[in-house]
Order: sequence, then C-alpha cells, then structure tokens
Amino acid sequence: MIRPTVTQAQAWRPEALRELAADWDDSARRLSEYVDAAAGEAGRSAEYWSGTAADAAREDARRVSDEAAKLAGVLIAASVAACDGARQIRTARAEVLDAVEQARREGFAVADDGSVAVAGNAEPLLVLLAGGRAAVADDVRTVRASALGARIGDALDRLGAADADAAADISAAWAVERSPSPAATVPAGAVPTPAVDVVGGWPTMSQDDIAAQIAAMTPGQRDRLIAEFPRQVGNTDGMPWDMRVAANRLNIAAAILAEPGRDAASAERTVFYRSLLGEIDDPAGSGGRVRRQILAFDPARASLIELNGDLAVARSVAVLVPGVNTTIDDSAADTTTARRFVSATHGQVAMITYLGGPFPQVHNPAAVLLDAADPRYALQMAPRLVAFSEDVDRTVAPGVPVTVIGHSYGGSIVGTAEEQGLTSDRTLFLAAAGAGVGVDDAGDWHNRNPDVLRFSMTAPGDFIELVQGIPGGPHGADPDDMPGVIRLSAGRYDDGGPVAGWGAHSGMLNRPSDAWRTILAVITGDGETVRRACAGAPQ
Repeated sequence: MIRPTVTQAQAWRPEALRELAADWDDSARRLSEYVDAAAGEAGRSAEYWSGTAADAAREDARRVSDEAAKLAGVLIAASVAACDGARQIRTARAEVLDAVEQARREGFAVADDGSVAVAGNAEPLLVLLAGGRAAVADDVRTVRASALGARIGDALDRLGAADADAAADISAAWAVERSPSPAATVPAGAVPTPAVDVVGGWPTMSQDDIAAQIAAMTPGQRDRLIAEFPRQVGNTDGMPWDMRVAANRLNIAAAILAEPGRDAASAERTVFYRSLLGEIDDPAGSGGRVRRQILAFDPARASLIELNGDLAVARSVAVLVPGVNTTIDDSAADTTTARRFVSATHGQVAMITYLGGPFPQVHNPAAVLLDAADPRYALQMAPRLVAFSEDVDRTVAPGVPVTVIGHSYGGSIVGTAEEQGLTSDRTLFLAAAGAGVGVDDAGDWHNRNPDVLRFSMTAPGDFIELVQGIPGGPHGADPDDMPGVIRLSAGRYDDGGPVAGWGAHSGMLNRPSDAWRTILAVITGDGETVRRACAGAPQ
C-alpha cells in the first residue's frame, strides 16, 4: 500500500469510479441482450437450415454465447467491486479532508505528506491560559500539532488501504480466466469423463463419493466445473465450500443480469443481489473487509445459505433456520442476527443462515397462526436440511461443535429434520412451532449423533404458545415439554424488562438480554450460563 499525499486526496474523484461501475453494468446488460438475441436466432435457424455446416454454425453460436455470458458476469463482478471501492474511498477521503481542514482552521501548517507544524505565534488567549508564558503555549501547540498530524496520517493510511483494496478487488474480478480447453475431469490415467457426465452423476451419488471425486481432480479441472456448471457446483452438498462460494458468485451475477429492472421490486432485488457480491466489514472485528460466503443460491428454489465468520478460526458453529415470512429478498435481518454472534465472540463463533426453500408467507397478522400451521414447508425443507447438516459435519473441523437452531416455524423444520436424520451436536428449539411434523415424543427423533444435546426456550406470553403442542397439531408435540429436552429461561432484557410477550418472539434473538446470552452459551458450550438459565426455567 502506498500512502497518498494530501494533494492527491484532494484531487481524487470517487464518483468517477462509480460512473465506471455504471458503464460496466450497462455494458454487461447490453452484451447479454445482444448475444441472447443472436443465439436465439441461431437456434431458430434449425427450422430452415440443416446439415453439417448448420450444426457447426449453431455450435459456434452456442460457444460464443457461453463465453459472452461469462464475460457479462465478469463485468457485473467488476462493477460491484468498483461501486464498493468508490464507497470506501469516498468515506476515507472525507476523513482526510476533514482532518486537514480542522488543522488549518486551528492555524497549523499541513504539509503534503500529512505532517502538521506550528505556524506563527500563539494566540494571545492561549498564552494567557498558559499563565502568560509563551514557551508553554508553544509546547501545547506542538503537542496539538503532533496529534493532528497523527490523525491526518491515519486517515491517509486508510485512504491508501481503501484504494489498494478497490484495485485488488477489481483486478480479481477481471482476472477470471476463460474456460480451459476441454480436458478430462478425472485424475490422469483414468478414463476421461466429460464434465457434463460428472455433474450428471451427482444426484445419485453420496456426498462422500462427490467429495472424493472432487478431491481427485486437478485445480484446473475444478475451475472448469465451476465455470461450466456453476448452478450445480454452488448448490450441491458434498462440494468443497470454497468451490460453492466461487460458483455462487457466478450464479448471483447471472441473476443480476436476468432481472428486468422494469419495476421497483426488480430494482430492489438487483440491489440486494449486488450486495451479495460485495464486501462487508469483517464481523469478527479484524478491521478489514471480507467477501460474503454464499454456500447456496437458487432463487427458483427460494434457497440462500450464507456462512458468516471463518471456519479456520471458529471454535463453535451454528446453523440458524428462521421462520415465517422469510424470503431471499428480505433475509438481511437474519444475516444481521447471525453476524452479532460472530462479532460478540470476535470470530470464535461462525454462523450459517439457512434458507433451504420457501417459508410460509403471512401478510395478514390475524391469520399468522392459521397460515403458519401449514406443515408442507417443513416437510419439503427438512430433507434438504438433513443433507446440508451432513455436509456441515464433513466440512467443520473435528472437535468443533455444531448447533442447529430452529426459530419459530424453523423449529418445526429442524424437528422434522431430526426425525429424518439431522446431524448436530446440539439442537435448540427457539420459540418453536413444534417438535417436528409427526413428532409425538423424543423417540421419534433420529439424530445421526447419538450424543446430541437438545434445548428449548420460549418466552412467557409469546404468541407461539397458542399452537405449541395442541392435540393433533401439524407441528408435533411442544419441545418445551419433551423428555430429555433441556428447558431454558428467557430471563430479562438488559434494560430490566422481562423477555416476555409477543415482542419476545424475535426480541430474544435481536435484543441484548439473558435470552440472547443463553443462546450464545448453548452454541459455545458455556455450561455455567446454561445452568443458570435452566434454574430459572419453568418446571
């Protein structure tokens, strides 16, 4: 990183980078539209043109279309990086200009390297406050100059870091290589298998077999799979997570290009998708910026799974399954919830937000209990959660405990997954709609971990109590009353009020409270905090 000068900081126009980003975005869309139109015409030519030459021409058109789609995706990724860079540079530049202006306003001289020097004589008032001694006043001014110089220097360093980060991110976006020439996607010496056949076999293969197959490939072969089959790579359990993240960046870029942008909803969706490609402040508190880690992205299946934190340093991992009204477009609140746990532990906890399919959508508050009673969503999502939990178990380092949390309707999803063979070290039913579809007692659960610990917490007066454990209910028994499930008290908010009532349904996850700290204690294995919560729980 090279520290810029004050003159350079004053001359920079972050808006120019934003304008460049807009140009790249527009170019990506126009390229996509033109090539799609040409490819469509080539496909329609089969109606009036046949033969070897025609087949070759259509194959060439398909190949050009594929390459153009990849280039359009690169343009979108570069546009997102440029926008993010412009935002960071603008903020850092403003800090420099404010610091320089303050120093000059106080009568100091600011050099181009950011150093600050005393200029002229001290003001009479300062001399008077210094007991009439000019030398003391000069000493005060020297100390102040040093402090202002340090502030400007720090601001220039941040500006240089923002500039370097923007350059690196834009370069990384443009550095995506063209698809390698056709090659075997199996180890050297084995029978070459076309990539399409490799991917085609995954639906009938075990995760262990998929993982072994990928492990045997060369880096180039793995890159080719990502480039040619991003949807499958990004959404298949058993794939290495770094490959899933890389593939889903391509999937997200493709989704941005597919948005028509003709109405407000489409425009908002585009903004959200672009945020998935951008960087965020590291929730672990390193002070740096990190890329988002999207482990699954498939709008057609309402699927979005994101890892928050770093598995390489985390000592505990949690998977959060939310509840009613969750959608991909409105999932930012769940991500914020997850990041609080990462931030509170300085990265010792990594948290995954799990949207494995559509959730009930309730837009009439009076119908919330009726609409949320539909068990179909739990039955559809539970097998996917079971499969993903197996992938989590394979990916997370041995000895790192995994907690699966089902909140509200998500509790029914988690409980149903437990019945079907979920893998977890701890399961937490949080204001859960039930213990799972068809789960009447603990014997109906079949966690693959025989030593799993199960916990439950429901705040007094939570509206979910109206449906928990009702005879013949769609979501099974009340987990709060299940034998073998450790009941936890919700306690009090940090402002002194009890964690109770309808607001506690989400408040226990999102407001500073005993409940929030108990959830964290379950994740991290803090036995003392859990014991206190047990002591205060209803018996």
